[in-house]
Amino acid sequence: MAKIKYQTALGRAKFPHLNTPDTAFDTVTPKFKVELIMSAADAEPLIKLIKSSCEAVHGKADYRMPVTKDEETGEVSIKVQSQYQPTFIDSTGAVIEPENIPRIGGGSELRAGGTLNIYTVSGTKGVALMLNTIQIGSIVAAAQDTSDFGALEGGNYVAHVSGAIASSVAPAVGVEATHDF
Repeated sequence: MAKIKYQTALGRAKFPHLNTPDTAFDTVTPKFKVELIMSAADAEPLIKLIKSSCEAVHGKADYRMPVTKDEETGEVSIKVQSQYQPTFIDSTGAVIEPENIPRIGGGSELRAGGTLNIYTVSGTKGVALMLNTIQIGSIVAAAQDTSDFGALEGGNYVAHVSGAIASSVAPAVGVEATHDF
């Protein structure tokens, strides 16, 4: 069977692991992955492609899909993944060189493309969306909000600042700090 290509609509990234693979649950074969959240109307063409392709292989049998619907909001979550880092494309369609790939955080607007993997494993039938390409519509930087933190009274760690050496251990009282590097 020929590989079936897919392309999602623009969606909001949830739990993106696109700059580095997710090793939390699988250290042997970690995956680059993201969930894209979008309206049911935007997800409908992809869902139809998945269902028709899966039914062509599995018939009307039950099968797993990489799509879930939030009954409260009506939004759809589409899961895509790969063992290999995808190619990144900017909003104009130009390829982003690996050294220029931005840190992609949750909330970034992305579109994914790749191939369907229709499978049967140990009697379980389903389809996975294998990730080849990510197009970036807009970026939300992968960073945490630190605005509630100020100086820490009694703390002694100062981060590396323009040529200075960071120290996380204060010298003992009356002892001069030396560094033999």
